[in-house]
Amino acid sequence: MNAPVSAAELKEKLKKEKTIEVCGLAFRIRRVPLLFLGDETADFWSIARQGKDALAKRINELIANPKLPQFRRVLLYGVISPKICVGDEDKDAVPVDAILSEYSLAVGLYVEIINFTLDSITKET
Repeated sequence: MNAPVSAAELKEKLKKEKTIEVCGLAFRIRRVPLLFLGDETADFWSIARQGKDALAKRINELIANPKLPQFRRVLLYGVISPKICVGDEDKDAVPVDAILSEYSLAVGLYVEIINFTLDSITKET
């Protein structure tokens, strides 16, 4: 039997980050939990029980047609640097709505974060 993984080893394995460039600007991003792609009514577990293909189809539908709350969640969690915040509460952060007002920047970041998340999932399974 193998020894249990240490906290440091687990943290390193779970740390999935990379630097990307969008609209000529560098960003540090990380993977987002797949549950961030749905809304409160999305029942991923019942879809997952239908099989991998049904779940993949539903995730693809959500990615192709993101709603504003989903877009915000992905950007707020997925962008590590520069720091993004909800409002103007943090002077060292950029409000997420300021990024959303720049269409090409917002979409570029969203696509990079989603692709990074999905690439990590397919490589690990």
